[in-house]
Amino acid sequence: MKFARYMTAGILVLAPAMFLSQSNSDDVIMRAMNDELQRSVAELEFKDLEKPYFIQYVIVDQEQYHASATFGALTASEWSRARALSAQVRVGDYNFDNSEFVAGGAPQAGSGVLQPVVQENDYNALRHSIWLATDNAYKQAVEQIARKRAFVQNKVREEELPDFSKESPVNAISTRRSLELDQARWEKQVREWSAIFRDFSEIDISNVSLRALMTHKYIVNSEGTRTMQPSLVVSVEIDATAQAADGMRVGYSVPFNARSFDRLPTASDISNSIRKMAADLTAVRTTPVLDADYSGPVLLTGQASAEMFARILAPNLSGQRLPMSEREQGPATRSEITDRLNRPVLPEFFSVYDDPTEQRIGNHELIGHYEIDDQGVPAKKVSLIEEGVLKGFLMSRRPSKESLQSNGHGRSGVPGRETAQIGNLIIQASDGKSYEALKERLIEMCRREKLEYGILIKALDSNGRGPIGNPVLTYKVYTDGREELVRGASASGVTVRSLRTIEAAGNDTFVANRLSGAGPTSIVAPSVLLEEMEIKKPAGTQQKPSILTHPYFKKENL
Repeated sequence: MKFARYMTAGILVLAPAMFLSQSNSDDVIMRAMNDELQRSVAELEFKDLEKPYFIQYVIVDQEQYHASATFGALTASEWSRARALSAQVRVGDYNFDNSEFVAGGAPQAGSGVLQPVVQENDYNALRHSIWLATDNAYKQAVEQIARKRAFVQNKVREEELPDFSKESPVNAISTRRSLELDQARWEKQVREWSAIFRDFSEIDISNVSLRALMTHKYIVNSEGTRTMQPSLVVSVEIDATAQAADGMRVGYSVPFNARSFDRLPTASDISNSIRKMAADLTAVRTTPVLDADYSGPVLLTGQASAEMFARILAPNLSGQRLPMSEREQGPATRSEITDRLNRPVLPEFFSVYDDPTEQRIGNHELIGHYEIDDQGVPAKKVSLIEEGVLKGFLMSRRPSKESLQSNGHGRSGVPGRETAQIGNLIIQASDGKSYEALKERLIEMCRREKLEYGILIKALDSNGRGPIGNPVLTYKVYTDGREELVRGASASGVTVRSLRTIEAAGNDTFVANRLSGAGPTSIVAPSVLLEEMEIKKPAGTQQKPSILTHPYFKKENL
């Protein structure tokens, strides 16, 4: 759906913009949701069928500006609006209801109806949409609970955990804001940024994207929760690819994400970053290919370390139970370390916590900040790993054996599909070492294992599909300290249990502000040296280089 694309899009903007405050004294959206909820609670019930015990409406109202350009020419400049409604109706009770059950060939568990809703603030039209969605959600719920009861009737369940946690009602209504910006100015700026690639003849494809996404999320439910939270995400994303002489394509993507226009880097800083990225990519295309598979110590620094933690550790800190399924019972949880509670999962010099209430760490903004999660539960700081020992999980309103209540981490880019997700994940290391000390330790480990060189990764492409992303700046570090840039490397076999082999951590801190399907998140992590990781050389044939040269760079101009 269009609104889902907006939530997971790359995101991006810069420079002065203003918010116009709007009075909430007569918010038509909230009034329509409240009034229809009261009617549904009082009257919604089929003859001889049970009455809902919980009803919730979520409306996500979004406004977005997007611009993009390549080699100095604009490819897009557009405004868009989207508004979606999620109507959730639960029958049964908190212990056993219709939710979290995959029936038949359904691709996933559903506990409600998700649909577009009118974009105008028309009270009657809004109530009409909510009424239809509620009716559909209720019919779906009574059918689903009948199938779920039939399924469990002849099943032996080891643990009978509640399906849904009961939470205290929250009232948090913020002021609506409108997104305004100087479109002509941003069109000019994105052209100028993209034109920088004209100075780099080896780069054949490049794009600079600019987005500003304003979201207003409304939540009302039968427990008494009433929330409306506005959020802005602004971002600039730079993408480029080049082709080596042997036909191998190499790519690089660099994002800048923030919660307001004035918190992004300056225009000149972004220009400098684009030039550095282009220079790095130009260097990569002419470097030797990794000529052999490698298994040994690997040092990940800065952005590469943060991206690795985001992909390997973060998903496994969720305490979300998987739904029941008619096809098979399946595992009880998504996490690979659920059986490690109160046992080591990282070396003892690591501690990890998640705190969505933090807005900054040092001089760095944390875009994973939020006050109320997407299920209307206040955000909370959660201690996850203490001195290497797993102490807890992130929780939504789906209880687990370890925790029957939410800790304010129910998040989703698509309303009605909330799961336990990170906000601001902070990875701390005691006894951190300098880059020089980490590199020397890497060399010592290589000598001990009779390896000619170790591997150093300084940047990962976050758009890559590998377990840690695609390595972009990968170096062989020889035992004499020399660093040689190579291309074509890929990581494999990296799991959350691999993190126990971290040999040492840096005394540095890198903040990665990322955009995920669940919304904005931040990862704060030091550099790390892993005892062992598998790095694969490229396999398969490469595409032939372009027959003609880049039209921007005619031979006489080179």
